[in-house]
Amino acid sequence: MTNLTVTDPDAREKLDIAKKLLGGYAAVSVLTLLAIVVFSGDPDVVTDAVWIRGSILAVASLVTFALGVSMAGGSRSNYRRVKIIALAQVVAVVVIESIPGSFPIWFKIANGVCGALLVIVVLLTFARSVRATFAAS
Repeated sequence: MTNLTVTDPDAREKLDIAKKLLGGYAAVSVLTLLAIVVFSGDPDVVTDAVWIRGSILAVASLVTFALGVSMAGGSRSNYRRVKIIALAQVVAVVVIESIPGSFPIWFKIANGVCGALLVIVVLLTFARSVRATFAAS
């Protein structure tokens, strides 16, 4: 499948920002996983739930970043994937943040940072100029 050429300057800028935010999301997620490894000996800091969610988050963020790079390069199919995945991940973050006592506060903060980055990505991918760029031709 070939990539389309993103000619609209506004869409190009929004896609570039989304790509950078997805890179930030991946960086925070990987650093969170690194913190999990470093503090894994303390069960008050790193619970089984933190291990599971942190591992999933790190892998998902790297996949989403790779899709975002492709999306910014004009991939229509990866544009759709990023929209769906980012929105689903925002919902997951909201659920996790809303469950009292489910995760240690440090993890909820890291998770919240990821969620904030993803909310902006969702808004950018749903922007009129970006949607118009990837509309079926």
